[in-house]
Amino acid sequence: MNRRTLRRAPLLATLLLAAACGGQGFDAKAPDVPFIDQYSPAGSGDWYDGSEYCGPAILAGIARARGQTAGVSDATLVASLAIVAGTNGEGTTGFGMIAGLQALGMHTDANPGIDLDWVDDELTAGHDVIANGDFYAVPGRENPSLHSGHYIAITAVGNGWSLYKVTDPADARVTSMTDVQLQKFVASQPQGGFTISAW
Repeated sequence: MNRRTLRRAPLLATLLLAAACGGQGFDAKAPDVPFIDQYSPAGSGDWYDGSEYCGPAILAGIARARGQTAGVSDATLVASLAIVAGTNGEGTTGFGMIAGLQALGMHTDANPGIDLDWVDDELTAGHDVIANGDFYAVPGRENPSLHSGHYIAITAVGNGWSLYKVTDPADARVTSMTDVQLQKFVASQPQGGFTISAW
């Protein structure tokens, strides 16, 4: 039996206790990443085009959580981080996201694909986790005939290591993904998805 099987196989007693208590907390949690709308953040105007700003919006949420907004509007913060990350008409590369995180004074690590044990370990360490996957594989907007890269933040895992709390800069209503949904999101990325941690 491997580590994942042990970690993801909650004991019956734990399930019964959780049911008796009306629910359970998180198995692991990092700092929350506040939602910042990539399309229309506070302070945006005619000058702002956030169609490719999912990555910078996640970076801006991390900056806000860390108190690094320098008193500017969300739109100005996102646009500034887009410059740092080298965001262009095709989006933001993984190297661009790392540059943005390092500009915020953070250390980083990255992992190709989706290794849930790695994600769980990073969350257990209190590290921010960012996943790059397919916009059209996010629950509620699945469309297998369309593909586009997209970033989300993963901020916690619970329910016996099977339900992830997420922040999707494209839709404030997307707040969680099951382990299967998260795996599909990353695996469906046309160029091959990945995860980044930062602390």
